[in-house]
Amino acid sequence: MSLRSCALTLLALLWAVAAAWADEPTGATVVLRLPPSMSPEAVRALMADLVAKGAQPDKLPGEPPAAEPRPVLTSADLAGRIWDATYRALQTTPNLSRVPEAWTARAQDDGATKREAIGFWVIALAGLLCVPLVGGGVRRLFSRYWVPAAEPEFAERIQAATVRLLLALVTLTILGALFWAALLGVSSGRSIMEEVADRLVWGVLEWQLSIAILMIIVSPGRPDLRPIGIDDAEARTIFRWLLAYLTISPLNVFPVWLVERLGFGQETVFGAAFTFGLAITAYKVIMFWAIRRPVGRAILAATAGEPGPCRRAIAAAWHWFFIALSLAIFFGAAIAFALGKGAAVAASAMATQGIIVAVAVIWLGSHKLIAHLFPSNPADMTSDLRRQRFGRALRRLCDALLWILGAAWIAQTWGLDLINPVPGSLERLFFRPVLFAAATIVGAWILWTAISAIIDERMPRAIGPDSEDEAADSTSRLGTMLPLVRNMALIGLGAIALIAALSTLGLDIGPLLAGLGVVGIAIGFGAQSLVRDIISGVFFLMEDAFRVGEYVDTGRLRGTVEGMSLRSVRLRHQNGQVHTIPFGQVQAVTNFSRDWSVVKFNLHLDPAAELETVRKTIKRVGDELLEDPDIGGDFIQPLKMQGVVDVLQNALVIRCKFAASPVRPTYLQRKALHRLIDAFNANSIRFASPNVTLQLAGATAG
Repeated sequence: MSLRSCALTLLALLWAVAAAWADEPTGATVVLRLPPSMSPEAVRALMADLVAKGAQPDKLPGEPPAAEPRPVLTSADLAGRIWDATYRALQTTPNLSRVPEAWTARAQDDGATKREAIGFWVIALAGLLCVPLVGGGVRRLFSRYWVPAAEPEFAERIQAATVRLLLALVTLTILGALFWAALLGVSSGRSIMEEVADRLVWGVLEWQLSIAILMIIVSPGRPDLRPIGIDDAEARTIFRWLLAYLTISPLNVFPVWLVERLGFGQETVFGAAFTFGLAITAYKVIMFWAIRRPVGRAILAATAGEPGPCRRAIAAAWHWFFIALSLAIFFGAAIAFALGKGAAVAASAMATQGIIVAVAVIWLGSHKLIAHLFPSNPADMTSDLRRQRFGRALRRLCDALLWILGAAWIAQTWGLDLINPVPGSLERLFFRPVLFAAATIVGAWILWTAISAIIDERMPRAIGPDSEDEAADSTSRLGTMLPLVRNMALIGLGAIALIAALSTLGLDIGPLLAGLGVVGIAIGFGAQSLVRDIISGVFFLMEDAFRVGEYVDTGRLRGTVEGMSLRSVRLRHQNGQVHTIPFGQVQAVTNFSRDWSVVKFNLHLDPAAELETVRKTIKRVGDELLEDPDIGGDFIQPLKMQGVVDVLQNALVIRCKFAASPVRPTYLQRKALHRLIDAFNANSIRFASPNVTLQLAGATAG
């Protein structure tokens, strides 16, 4: 009701009350009948004015009448209600034959003639025929004059797709403006015609834009422009089925809206939606089954390299998901219509599957683009690992954003206000908490991906079986702690995200935290060896007893430290075996890779060797080793002779010594021995030879 009507009603009521006061005696009861359209504020204002003039109401306006208890709606009642509504809707489908008559009558009510009402649809049908013809002509013109290289790169295909999309947008903008102007020339000043014209123009633009995007993605007949990995036959198959679907799918939205707009009842609208929706759903089920293999191959070829198990599972079962989704959308829309919803349900139902397809296409395109931006380069292992880490982080970020975008888009399509929902509504009670909980978990996942990528960037390179020596270059203390930090960050972020998500859903997390505390105490008492291992490991790390990459001896086992957890240390033996030792079982640790390493070895020389010549030769070899560009920097003290340590019957035992970094001491010893053998041969210094003594017994005289 307008403000003027409310004011006139209020004045009439006041006049009636004043007249009644003139005729009624004091203390009489006057009953006022208020129009049902009056707002509660207007009723309260009227009652306050009457009380101020001396009237005594029998019941205060703030006391609502006792509400009758609502009947409990069971699932059986709901199913019966849906069945009855569907049955009545199907019985009203013959009323659809009166749509042309209703259109003419409604247009005449708006001031149009019957000739103008029919002429509107003549122009609309002409536009529906001209727009796709002009769009197809523009696409053929592009294919004729756009000739890329014989083997186009990914960047050239992206450039061609961008040009085709921009050309389609420009063409559709011009055609849409001309189409709208033609319809507006017939329907100017007539509300029903203007509304139908707007719907038609926007529907045609969406229809042709979806076909243009389909042409860009599938590119039948143009494998040089096709961004997905399928052949020409598969591309034509996909294009034909999807083109037919895009052509008939508007029949599930526009006719239903028009039937409702022309004033038909809700049952007739439901019947139209059920009839068109059933036919289109049946076609979608057949279409998904027909194109399951080509689309599956396109999913497998979305990125370079061997597809993983997740991508293989999606490629094998994607059609089952979309078939189930189509059936769920159809039955969900039917239930919504049966419960009294309007024609907007049909538009939301059709848009839901389109949104899911659009998100899936964007997902595949983003993965392919990331694979192109971060290609594999086996020649540079360090750079290749860095690119793989950043590519993996970007893929996870894109996946998370697409999940959130798709959920919010679908919710907006169905009219759910997730930003500022009405108190007590389904959005506030269910949908928004679920979305916020999912966003919390996704945010924690993105944060974990970023932390993991940063930690992987600082992690030391794993030791391979073809390493030059037993010991590898030890990492810094930070590098040793990074794996533990990553595990603790994963546990912490997971626990915080789970608790925050449960709190967002409205669950009381106090008892949960108390229960977890009790469980933790029970585990601590029941697993004393585990607690001992963890505490011992904490002290070993605090004392910096060993780091990743250092060669250590724990008394019973030795090897290179390859990794650590909160409970154990993992050692790699030089022969390849991996030892996992709990920290609680490590009594003492001998670290062979800390600060420096002194290498001593003995040489057995011929007893006739001149010691001074031997000393000078060893000193010269030590100087040459210092000057070697590959290993000279590893020496801390040069190779030198310490002197004679023993005199045997057949050899002089000479001891040599050098100090070097603990990275590869045995490798340096082998290099030094190789140089000494060559130098001794050049200076006629011979190594000791074993003496063989033969004792012959003479024959006795006979």
